[in-house]
Amino acid sequence: MIMCSVAVVHNKKNTSGTSSVMAAKPSNPELARKSSKALQATSQSNGMISLRGLLAAQKFTRGLKEHTALKLASNTGTGAHLRKRVTIIDDQVPDTSSKPKEKFSSTLVDKLMQEFLLSKLEKVSYDPTLCTKLTWDLSEEIKDMVKKSNPPRYKLVCVVTLGKKANEDAVAASRCLWDSHADNFTSYTYQNRTLFCIATVFAVYSE
Repeated sequence: MIMCSVAVVHNKKNTSGTSSVMAAKPSNPELARKSSKALQATSQSNGMISLRGLLAAQKFTRGLKEHTALKLASNTGTGAHLRKRVTIIDDQVPDTSSKPKEKFSSTLVDKLMQEFLLSKLEKVSYDPTLCTKLTWDLSEEIKDMVKKSNPPRYKLVCVVTLGKKANEDAVAASRCLWDSHADNFTSYTYQNRTLFCIATVFAVYSE
């Protein structure tokens, strides 16, 4: 059987008007020494935990203040020296490259092809014998249409691919050797229930 003793603390006023603390003393001296050592070890452990927590809190607060200061400085424009500078590279046209006064507009041609293919193929069903001639006709009509808005000295190459729409994917690729500062291209893909059509226009500048 284990016996436990409880120390009760009473506040008793003395005759001089001040408070004194009276505590019950343990009857066993050995038990008192063990209790003192246990309390000392607990206080040291709590002191270490409190010190680590204090250092972590200080580090977090310091980082939060720096982040807030940088954000406020970037919003107000007063901390321009704190932000990383961005170097803007001016893309210079090489001397060997062509310099057309007006460049080919791929955005305009893409919109024209979108409207054209929709009007031509909306009600067309895939037919192998029909698509051979239809591919040629579409290529010539697209080229004539783009010529009306084509800048001077641009030669056009139009490639049209027609195929049956099934449960398979198709990839069309092309490779060209040209002047990247003057030449351009645009491509548009149209599809309905039975077929798909890929129309590509290459615009090559000729001096």
